[in-house]
Amino acid sequence: MDTKDFLERLNEVSMEQFVGEKRLLSFDQYAALFAQRPRYLGRNAAQYLSDTISHYGAEELVRPTGNVVRHRLFDAPFAEGEERLIGQEEVQQDFCEHLSNFVQEGKTSRLLLLHGPNGSAKTSFVQCLARAMVNYSKEEEGAVYTFSWVFPRTSRQTKRLGFSSGGTDELLDPEQSYAFLEKEEIAALIPGEMRDHPIFLIPREQREALLEQLEADGALPDGFRFSDHLANGDLSPGSRRIFDALLAANGGNLAEVLSHVRVERFYFSRRYRRGVVTIQPQMHVDADIRQVTLDESYSTLPAVLRNMSLFQLSGDLVDANRGIIEYSDLLKRPVDAFQYLLGTCENSRITLGGVIAYLDIIFVGTTNDKYVQAFTKMPEFPSFKGRMELVKVPYIRNFRVEQEIYDMQISEEVVGRHIAPHATEMAALWAVLTRLKKPDAERYPESLKSAVAHLTPLEKADLYADGIPPASLRPETARELVHYARNLFCESDEAPDYEGWIGASPREVKQVLLLAGQAKDVACLHPVKVLDEIADLVRLKSLYEFLQLAPSGEYHNAALLLDRVRQRYAAIVDREFKEAMGLVTDDEFRKLLARYAAHASAFLKKETVLDPMTREPVPPDEDFMKDIEEKWAISDKRERVREEFIGKIASWGIDNPGESPDFEVLFRDQFEKLRQSYYKENEVEIARTLKRVIDYIDGAKMQDADRKAAKGVVDAMTLRFGYCEKCVAPAVSLLALSAKTG
Repeated sequence: MDTKDFLERLNEVSMEQFVGEKRLLSFDQYAALFAQRPRYLGRNAAQYLSDTISHYGAEELVRPTGNVVRHRLFDAPFAEGEERLIGQEEVQQDFCEHLSNFVQEGKTSRLLLLHGPNGSAKTSFVQCLARAMVNYSKEEEGAVYTFSWVFPRTSRQTKRLGFSSGGTDELLDPEQSYAFLEKEEIAALIPGEMRDHPIFLIPREQREALLEQLEADGALPDGFRFSDHLANGDLSPGSRRIFDALLAANGGNLAEVLSHVRVERFYFSRRYRRGVVTIQPQMHVDADIRQVTLDESYSTLPAVLRNMSLFQLSGDLVDANRGIIEYSDLLKRPVDAFQYLLGTCENSRITLGGVIAYLDIIFVGTTNDKYVQAFTKMPEFPSFKGRMELVKVPYIRNFRVEQEIYDMQISEEVVGRHIAPHATEMAALWAVLTRLKKPDAERYPESLKSAVAHLTPLEKADLYADGIPPASLRPETARELVHYARNLFCESDEAPDYEGWIGASPREVKQVLLLAGQAKDVACLHPVKVLDEIADLVRLKSLYEFLQLAPSGEYHNAALLLDRVRQRYAAIVDREFKEAMGLVTDDEFRKLLARYAAHASAFLKKETVLDPMTREPVPPDEDFMKDIEEKWAISDKRERVREEFIGKIASWGIDNPGESPDFEVLFRDQFEKLRQSYYKENEVEIARTLKRVIDYIDGAKMQDADRKAAKGVVDAMTLRFGYCEKCVAPAVSLLALSAKTG
């Protein structure tokens, strides 16, 4: 490799990129650019964050508990999904509504306080926003500008502004901007201390006129208006002193003042605290002011500036200006420590040492629900409430979504071994079950009260995740319950002890999975070991608040809920094992139900069906329908059963026009009864095969035919369901134990 050639090409690319990104501009160039792109260069922090969210797009997700909009920003597309936010679409919507209000109001006047239980992803939510802003600022659409003051080494400037004599470089055209001087031509460079918007260099009255003219000329798209901050904001104290001194020294010649301005594009940065700042709860001030110590570069300033006291603002609020600031665990601070902060947020300015600085920041805080509940009881709370918006961040209550968290965090690379099927699913299911509340049946129609009153946590979890009602319900009641799933989901939203405020934290469940992955007697991270680790956790009642709740039926009974998860896992393995045997596939049961639907429909309409062999019209097969109905344990009122079956298909067709019904989902109870009936007819063969597989795994002596049959089942479980040979063993052992105890 020719390193010299490589570095030369690297330098060329860097310079081209620098120019292409418009990193440095004179004020004249910036003004022209602003006039061309006022929609993008005229944004305040709320508009910028809103555009950041919109930049990455959104999609509507269909959920049994109601369709939700997911903003793709939270999928971290800028980082290939790393550290993405799982779920919490309702939180996204709530946050975006408040942000939209700020945009409409033209200012950010309240702090957005995200509250929820530990581990509910409050910090992850804010960090996704911050990371997106960092990446959006690198895009052309996301360009953000500030400015610095430039003072040249020139004879003319020396005479005009009182530079000390000495050092005479080439004279510059007085109309020429000093923005592009070479570094050796610069006597002093003073950055804007608060990354002020360059438009603030235009005096307020003329600025208002400019903004109004742009609006009148139709330069702004519908729905966009310049914020109050842009119209009425002002330079930071340091820049204001320099501006006024230069204006006075130049007899009011604004062009001369602006020739000292170098407009600079800047990029948000979490690492370097440029527009993105996170503050931990420890006590410290958020802003400060100090007098600038004049070093050699400042001694070369014009006399009118050199003799002037210059002060520099610093601190978290200064670092965060033009962007977002997060106060982690805000309410852990004493009230006095953040009382001034809310006033600062409301007024969008700070006063330090007798000077006022205007702020343009999205203020976000995070806190635990316990602190919020204590805070609301304080006498000062009513005055604080008007200065903040509460955004609830509960635990996830959809175990399919919860599983995504563990699938993201617990990989084979992390645990160093294979992850058996359903390991993270069972952990997620148990976690969600601990978070669910017993519903209030009195809030629902009379036709639903009994169904709601008897809804178990597992049935509620299935309803939330898959839209599946309890199998015991009549079709019309089941349909109505599915329709009310959203009501169940939002039932306790306004209560202090809302559903999702307490339960197993994802952090605790992650630890359970990591411990299960270290088990010595199993080669994989296996559901059996996950459930054993959960059992150990359930015994530690004194350590976990959710284990100390008084049970309400099955709700909040962590040990009983664990038994329900064990039963669910055993049922899943049982089905997978039987399918792996190749006795019959679920597809065949679907075809069986489709055939029943065709014959039942023909029976009710007094029509014929086509014989599959002869293709001739024949009467519906009464014996076939009775055989199916007997498997469903139905001996009378057969016509009514057929009417309900066809009616359910018709209702589904109205809600899903043009789609074929999924009989397994639509008739879950009947589907399962067909399956169990078939398995019962073959229970002897199933038991024999189970013993063969266990013997094969244990390495027992077997006849070749039996060994081949057992290996075929193990291979099928591996290929079809994701097992490896090592993790099949604990699964089938569980089946054998269930067979003995069942």
